[in-house]
Amino acid sequence: MLWKLDKTLTVGTVYQTPPDIGYVIKRIGTDGASDVKLVVDGRPTGPILSEFAPLHKTSSNLLGPLDLGDLYYVVPPDRKFWVEGPSGAKLRIIGDIVKLLPGEGFPGELLTRFEEQHKKYITYVKGSYSVGTDTAWTADTEFTVLELTPKTIETYILDNVVMAKVENASAAIAEGQVGVRFFIDGAPLDILTSDPGPKGIDLLAMPYPPTDTTEEEPFSLADKPITVPGDHTLQIRFINVSGASITPTTGNSLVLTVLAVVRYEQK
Repeated sequence: MLWKLDKTLTVGTVYQTPPDIGYVIKRIGTDGASDVKLVVDGRPTGPILSEFAPLHKTSSNLLGPLDLGDLYYVVPPDRKFWVEGPSGAKLRIIGDIVKLLPGEGFPGELLTRFEEQHKKYITYVKGSYSVGTDTAWTADTEFTVLELTPKTIETYILDNVVMAKVENASAAIAEGQVGVRFFIDGAPLDILTSDPGPKGIDLLAMPYPPTDTTEEEPFSLADKPITVPGDHTLQIRFINVSGASITPTTGNSLVLTVLAVVRYEQK
């Protein structure tokens, strides 16, 4: 028998499923500003942040709890589980409660997912670059904001939301000023020159996060995923395509930030 699961867990408490009940967690959200993760039977799942997986969908973050898709989490019957993260952080778990009949075994496909969920899960990669206090970002200058080289046994797949922002600009960033570019082993995935148009994806098409007052639709690579195998390097770079300098507010530095929600797999 299935019933709705929608519970809010708190860091510092150890929970345990009864012998006849298991959980299938399909969406998760948190209020934690630093890494929050669910731990099942002593094995951690993927860290998340409130930036891309908030507890609730609101006008200031339209993403809402993170949809885990086929990388859902399973808590089998009679297992302890808890939340790791900053003190007081909460984790919302949404999905199904599986109640077993007398003598019924827990479904095999759920046990299979349970055995692999600490090695295959959804998480994120994030990078920032500070241009320098009172330093202008000159036209056509490109900065590497994130660089990722997985270990040999690891694979990262960017097939979900990507968010990008520039903070502390003296004037609000407008369309056509900043491009976000993706590179694998130094080769760009988009155009090589500006002849076909501005380089990269426009920053304002990648809201961080999507809101009612900026851009409601998140940018996603679900239809054009980027796979980063072990020992290969992904770079995400920001380029000033405005034709003029972008300056910071007095006494501050421009801060360039990107966050990508990813599938992580370990052999």
